[in-house]
Amino acid sequence: MPELPEVEVICRGLRPELCGRRLARVALGDKPLRQSSSPRELAQWLPGRKLERLCRRGKYLVFRFEGHVTLVIHLGMTGRLWLDHQLAPLPHVHAVFTWEGGLIMAFQDVRRFGSILIFPPKAPVQPLKALGREPFSRKTTPEWLQAQARGRSRPIKNLLLDGRFLAGLGNIYACEALWAAGIHPATPAGQLTLKEWQKLLREIRRLLRRAICRGGTTINDYLNSKGETGLFQLELAVYGREGDPCRRCGESIARQVQAGRSSFFCPRCQPRHPTE
Repeated sequence: MPELPEVEVICRGLRPELCGRRLARVALGDKPLRQSSSPRELAQWLPGRKLERLCRRGKYLVFRFEGHVTLVIHLGMTGRLWLDHQLAPLPHVHAVFTWEGGLIMAFQDVRRFGSILIFPPKAPVQPLKALGREPFSRKTTPEWLQAQARGRSRPIKNLLLDGRFLAGLGNIYACEALWAAGIHPATPAGQLTLKEWQKLLREIRRLLRRAICRGGTTINDYLNSKGETGLFQLELAVYGREGDPCRRCGESIARQVQAGRSSFFCPRCQPRHPTE
């Protein structure tokens, strides 16, 4: 699933091409996505409007059109947004947005877990209301993180994946950040010290920035809006490397399942918390 860096890379690729353009028309495919506004709603609120702003919130792409109309797109597990002046005959295309000048943005999603939702003026943008703070926000401080986690026995890895806590983190970057900070993924979140939160937040931000600079991580499906792969997968320290030597100490990378997701870690660099 595309995580914060991948969605940010796509956003930065689309923004200079789309902002200031008017959307001419939108067409949905026959097969439904996990969530989608109706063709009637999209046709009512989008055609003829100029895109004023495009940003990322968590793992969502947020299109702000004139007249306070908002389009929210989530890529799900396998979603891609292609941008071109000609729509190639691609499989699994479930929405086509045609902009003035003939520019086309196609939404391709093999597993159809993505979402395309329109919100008229004054309507609350519900998917965004439930999101936690952004990792890069000035309001996201080690002290705030520690206060939010206080008293929680939930494993830190599981808490990092909760978008109501921090928005945008997924399995790849949670594993990588915990390794970089030397924290075992099963450590109860409430047991982390302020010093550990300081290091963890620093590593989360460093890794996310590096991944954005490298164009994101391509393991299975992710491509940017030009159809290019990311390169951060070449720098992964633990994710998907079970049995390989740790890049820091040489110990074999281990894997365990937490809440149905694989956690990768180094048993030597990420020892169990002393109070567990």
